[in-house]
Amino acid sequence: MRTGPDRLVLREGGPYRLVCLPYAGGSARSFTRLVRQVTEDWTVVAAQPPAAHGHGTPPDLDELADFYADLLATDLAGPGIVLGHSLGAAVAHRMAQRHAANWPADLRLVLSAPPRPGPPGYALAGLDDHSLLSAARARGIVPELELPDELVIRLLLPGLRRDLAALGGTGWTPEPVRPPVHLLGGIDDVASPPAVLTELADQLAARGTRWVPGGHLFVMDQPEATYAALRKIAGCAPLARPRPAAPPTAAPPTAVASTASTPAPAGAGPTPAPG
Repeated sequence: MRTGPDRLVLREGGPYRLVCLPYAGGSARSFTRLVRQVTEDWTVVAAQPPAAHGHGTPPDLDELADFYADLLATDLAGPGIVLGHSLGAAVAHRMAQRHAANWPADLRLVLSAPPRPGPPGYALAGLDDHSLLSAARARGIVPELELPDELVIRLLLPGLRRDLAALGGTGWTPEPVRPPVHLLGGIDDVASPPAVLTELADQLAARGTRWVPGGHLFVMDQPEATYAALRKIAGCAPLARPRPAAPPTAAPPTAVASTASTPAPAGAGPTPAPG
């Protein structure tokens, strides 16, 4: 169930801005776990979908893009990132298309787990409640909640149905846009698998693609890895990790430098250079 203000400041911090657009069925608070990882040099703002108010016909992609652009007008300033996840990625892309003239040069566009381009490959909107919930779970597009199905249906499905309607029968068309585009994907994502992101990278002329462990909702389930990837996209210094205390020995052990990186999923092509 989605309630609260349309624009929510999740963290008041430094000058670097992270502006978040939620996935289908999500809300501004879907990014709460991610925000817990964010350091004090970043400010985080999230948008609440207009479907939260339940007025009239569900908005289409253009209407959502314009709604968010107006709602977040004061936040769309650099340096920063606009992070759209799943449906939010398609909306963010359309927002960058429709409002390119006013888009700051240092405001990056991160399309996280974007939907497959073109007409939706499955007619989720036409399913009854229990079939829709089952299909959404199979694709990992709804969070796992330890609640009875009837309660999950009542809490999540109205927003999910309205949001899915935004893609309509034509879906979205990935095209290069003025802002620098980066892709973020989950290694085990079924709804937006690595092969799809590899194709999208070419179609969008993306600066790079970064991979995070987990499925479609990795922004919620893998917040630490997601924020680490966002910092790399932003060109920020990696997060400092506390060093374990050295064992008490007469001579200190020789330090060995090492680096770790998330390997590209099988079939996803070569690992892109940092964006």
